[in-house]
Amino acid sequence: MTNSVNGRWVSAKPGSAAFLNITADGALTGSDGANRISTTWSSDDSGAVVESFLTTQRAAQGMERWVGRTRRVEAAGNQLNVFDQAGNHLGVLNRTDDADDSDEGR
Repeated sequence: MTNSVNGRWVSAKPGSAAFLNITADGALTGSDGANRISTTWSSDDSGAVVESFLTTQRAAQGMERWVGRTRRVEAAGNQLNVFDQAGNHLGVLNRTDDADDSDEGR
């Protein structure tokens, strides 16, 4: 699935390891900085719907809990707007060309 949401998206918050990695094959992985996210996504008119997922409930300094509530995303240039199941805007992640997955699985 080619979509403008494809890519690696990271937090701009200093000290944060939160990210989402959205691939053309429909996979979505990421972390809130402490807990892994692994699920699938599908395109809709203005972005992508993220399928429900289970995750651990660990805490870590610099984590961004809102990333773990992602249910919908919309790309706007180099920014990814993240929404919860009710459509509330949770936050923004920034596109990066960095392919380093070293924080995945935190």
